[in-house]
Amino acid sequence: MPSSLELPPLYAVLFSPGPREGRAQDTLPYVPVVFERPDDAESTAPHGLAKSVAAVLPGLWYCLHLPATLLDLVDTPIRKLKAAQQLLLDHHILMVPIDCFDADRVGYLLQGRHPVLAVCPDELLDETQERASSLGFALTATPYSRLNDTTLAAQWHAIQQHYVPELPALTGELSLTHRLDLAPLTLPHRRLARQMGWPTTESTVQDTDTHRAFTHALRGQNHLATLARLEREGASPEDAERRFPQTAREEAARLRVPLALGLPGTAPAYARNAYDSQLRQQFEPQPAVSPDDTWSVTLHERPDHLVERAAVEFVVTHQAIASSGLGLMLPTVPREAFLALADLERHFIDGPSSAATRRLLTRLNDAARPLWSDELRAAVQRAPALTVFSDFPLGLLTMPGDTSPLCARLPVAYRPLQPLTRTLQLQTAVPPPLGLNHRIKVLIAECIPVSDRIGRLSREGWRLARQTATSDALTVVQAETLTLGALQEAVAEHRPDILVLSAHGTMVGNFAALQIGGAARLFLGIDHMPPVVMLSACHVAPRGSGAIAITDLLLREGALAVLGTQVPVDVRHNATLMNRFLVYLAEEIAQPGQFATLLDVWHHVQSSNAVNDILTATPKLKKWAASPTLTGRPVIAEFMANRATGRIRRAHVYEDTEQILGEIADDQGQGPLIRNWFRSPGYIPESLFYVFAGRPDRIFLSSLRHHTERTFAAG
Repeated sequence: MPSSLELPPLYAVLFSPGPREGRAQDTLPYVPVVFERPDDAESTAPHGLAKSVAAVLPGLWYCLHLPATLLDLVDTPIRKLKAAQQLLLDHHILMVPIDCFDADRVGYLLQGRHPVLAVCPDELLDETQERASSLGFALTATPYSRLNDTTLAAQWHAIQQHYVPELPALTGELSLTHRLDLAPLTLPHRRLARQMGWPTTESTVQDTDTHRAFTHALRGQNHLATLARLEREGASPEDAERRFPQTAREEAARLRVPLALGLPGTAPAYARNAYDSQLRQQFEPQPAVSPDDTWSVTLHERPDHLVERAAVEFVVTHQAIASSGLGLMLPTVPREAFLALADLERHFIDGPSSAATRRLLTRLNDAARPLWSDELRAAVQRAPALTVFSDFPLGLLTMPGDTSPLCARLPVAYRPLQPLTRTLQLQTAVPPPLGLNHRIKVLIAECIPVSDRIGRLSREGWRLARQTATSDALTVVQAETLTLGALQEAVAEHRPDILVLSAHGTMVGNFAALQIGGAARLFLGIDHMPPVVMLSACHVAPRGSGAIAITDLLLREGALAVLGTQVPVDVRHNATLMNRFLVYLAEEIAQPGQFATLLDVWHHVQSSNAVNDILTATPKLKKWAASPTLTGRPVIAEFMANRATGRIRRAHVYEDTEQILGEIADDQGQGPLIRNWFRSPGYIPESLFYVFAGRPDRIFLSSLRHHTERTFAAG
């Protein structure tokens, strides 16, 4: 692949700075993710999109119709189009106040990219063109008034002629999206259609309702998978035509397509804290689709609910295009679902019971049932992983027909929506993918004094982790960091790839923070934040209470992925989970091939920990787990080494685990007794109450080049 084709195009969308952005201009260089939340008067409600930043929405949507990579301009083998779904080829879009659009402030953001086009409101055109020209942008700046199909076609042609004039251009032109609510389905499909030589106009993709758009997009994905397989197998044109119907049926049965979901909604508790009663009365639940939700160069001037819709739909569409997959907008989370979630999280604070936890999970599922459309169920069944833009833990819900929550079925990465300004900033400020192909260093920061019982148990658990997980591929360092300064110094000294913060979680008002050095901390002030932060702490990512959580705030400090807990967790259970994570991570680095990303490792550990949730629930079950079976092995060893192999369905992981353990108990003549213990006193599925926020799916367990080459070779 020529080096010029490897560099992504960069688009800039300019806006006039508001009060917050104006203060940010004094810092060099410009940082595309701001720390401050917009004031109520300066932002939309309830999701908090700064009105000055909302002005970029027409430009952002327009850029999604331009090439994401220069490979979009050239004919690409079909098998490689299918394989590229694993690579996340994002549009690189710089949202920047015009006062910061100069070499001193944004020059570093242009490095390693092709600066292609700047888009701006009409009143900023002259200044934008002058600044864009000095920064080396290839095309003339475009004002909002000229964002139309004619301009779009001309710019595709101009980009082709500027960067790859020697290669023949693809036929077929994109038109601007009409329905934004359906764009997460229709726009990725139309971009794929251009590569495949299919019709690209909106009328051909049934841009009228979700069912038709989804059916058409899914048919296209199956067509892609079928042709990719036939091409990979070297079928001649005649052979491919003959084999196509049967191959298409076979591919439909095993089709896997990346899925991005937009799930808006604000916890009632957060709304009460953030907005007065008069404003709260204006909040209305939004449906999944709205005929009024259409493209316009003035879409940022609409009422708050339509502006927020356009922003959420943009990030979902941006993600769906990056993976050449599917995207769906869901209706607003029902108020009753947030209330049920809040009660579930509160139940854990005083020590949960198995029966009450099951009842509360059932209540949560009942309240959220309106979310489960036929399209959502069909998309989830075909998804290898989920990216969820939401402040609601969708992964905790159980899909109709399953018996275990969604996070057990497949990996889930969350992108928080509050505040929506930061969601846009984090989504468009595409970080480079990270390849952990070197020796990984893990720093365990002990923030709990040894005089604290939890601190002693934590240190013992991590001591065992160091013994079992440390290898040539992975180094685990333990440090005493009882003050914020000590934590900052330890990170600066060790420069870890993964930072594990062993600390108490604490709630201060509406903030879920870490207790470090006798104070609640929401901001850690760490220079060179490690890419991965794992919070070994209780309820640092609650969702039902609408708390502002440190799990989400660490993303603004530079972490690429943050793991946090929704509820208080048992320190010993947490140690088991984290220990298993480090062991599998070390094994993958030493002998790659089982897991592609950090998210994949975590999901395997989380979903396969059901047996530990069950067998460590009570002293009686712990004792039974160590008792000998007919083979002479302990129950836990017999389960893992023999009985469970090939029998655990992710969608039914707890049910299947109970079934297999019951069979082992039957062999011992204790079946009814052990099964009764599963219900009384029962167990808590504690492993499910973790959320992975950010981009753990962009952290590859090999170098990016090796991952790309391996992906395309497999394709």
